Amino acid sequence: MPRTNFGESRLDLPPSLDKFASKMTQRNNNLTLAPACSKSETSSISSGICVILVFSCFFIFAGCDTATGTKEPMNTGALYKIENLDVQVRVDQDFSLVLASEVVNGYDALFLFNGAADFVGRAVLKGIRANEDANLARTFREKIAAINLQSLTQKALVDGLQATLRFKSVTAITQGMEPSPTDRGILRVRIENWGLYAGSKENASLQKVEVGLNATCTLVGGDGKIAWEHKDHFTGGIHRPISEYASSPDLLIREIEETTRRYCSRVVNEIRYAQ
Repeated sequence: MPRTNFGESRLDLPPSLDKFASKMTQRNNNLTLAPACSKSETSSISSGICVILVFSCFFIFAGCDTATGTKEPMNTGALYKIENLDVQVRVDQDFSLVLASEVVNGYDALFLFNGAADFVGRAVLKGIRANEDANLARTFREKIAAINLQSLTQKALVDGLQATLRFKSVTAITQGMEPSPTDRGILRVRIENWGLYAGSKENASLQKVEVGLNATCTLVGGDGKIAWEHKDHFTGGIHRPISEYASSPDLLIREIEETTRRYCSRVVNEIRYAQ
């Protein structure tokens, strides 16, 4: 299950800021009817407009975030010593789905117990809904059988890291293989789960989901020490009714591939621009 819940992005200004913007606009209109403005008035108007622009930009860009997680600072000294890099990708689970079980802790008319009985009732309900999700995931799995997430992720990372020209060579290796202990480093990417997630009770009740994955990146230097680690919950950023994905497997495949490649680009850029 995803570590963090995400709602849909909204670009609207908060009511207080929107009201402030309206008052500033009205004030500006009134002032244009006057013969002239004093320097203090002009300065006040300019300051107000700047505040609106700054806050507008903040809310717009904050709404575009599609990832969260914990990140260790990059050990650039260890990174600079890596001349050749191996890339290893591991995918723990097949396609998964979290929709029905997202609302387990909310109000449900089936169970109105107290104390221990309530705990048992909710546990039963959680099991029922988790089973619903598993059955639905199995149906989707059949429709997107062509996707090989391990191969897709590894190729995107190798191609991206080669393009940075930071390393003499970047090589894909399979799980279980270890790099030679000299100047070779290794980037290990473990995708713990991936698929479609409601991300909130509200989205679950609306039958809306988005593509997402949970992954851990670990960069190990030639000395075997960790130079960088990043745990991430990365999402596609678009919630759609689950019926859209059910009726259009091509749409789901495309969004899984796009989200995976964007995640890989994020990892590549973290390494490319490390200073």
